[in-house]
Amino acid sequence: MSIPTETYEAVFEQYSVAMRWMTALGIKLDPGRTSHYEKIVRHWKDAYKTATADDGQQIFPDFISSMFEVFDFVSIHKAFEGVPAQQLTSIIEKLQKGVNGPINAADETPDSTAARNFLFEAVVAAKAHRPDKGIEAILDARSDTGIGLNGKKIWVECKRVTNVDKIESNARKASSQLETILAGEVGSGNRGIVALDVSKILNRGDKIIGTIVRFSFMASSEARNLLVHASQWAMNPRVGIATSDEQIQRQLVAALATTP
Repeated sequence: MSIPTETYEAVFEQYSVAMRWMTALGIKLDPGRTSHYEKIVRHWKDAYKTATADDGQQIFPDFISSMFEVFDFVSIHKAFEGVPAQQLTSIIEKLQKGVNGPINAADETPDSTAARNFLFEAVVAAKAHRPDKGIEAILDARSDTGIGLNGKKIWVECKRVTNVDKIESNARKASSQLETILAGEVGSGNRGIVALDVSKILNRGDKIIGTIVRFSFMASSEARNLLVHASQWAMNPRVGIATSDEQIQRQLVAALATTP
């Protein structure tokens, strides 16, 4: 099965449409970071084709960072472009805050994470909004966002985790917030979900060159009537790393693939 892909030009056009949509909703984009992304991607969507190695060394980190950021705004636009503006009050508020913050996520400090935190809440809502499949975001949720599914209401608390040591505390805090919300809801059709974004941990912008992912579980072999252990390992290189660092990971994968 092939993985769907899109050209840089197509992504830029989608981002431009999303920015026009946000402006029409009354969201002030300047002097936020979205204008910087537009400028960088507009130029390099074509210029990368003829860029020299030196050009690439200088601009690609910024280009990759910009491309990485635009997809959130594109996904939110695609999910809610057909929803009347008067129903999008909470999404508009999140987007207005989300366009601020440092241009590069790697430059965030504990005092400047709020913008992307609010954007993550809007992204989760966008991900959940699939009316054609009977799933809709609850746009007036008391929690960070909510999901309506088969008559049930699922309240979602969102946390962006920027430090491994804080994963547990963030999950506990979100769970506590959900318990409070659920206690105030009537009926048995209410549930809670914690949404964690660990992207910052996996994209540190330093000498971390990739991520090892493991899936391990017990399965049943019908042919042998036995429980079996199944395990799958994968190496995912970080975007924008040097060719030499990619080669290191290829060598590692080749070596590990032949070991027990």
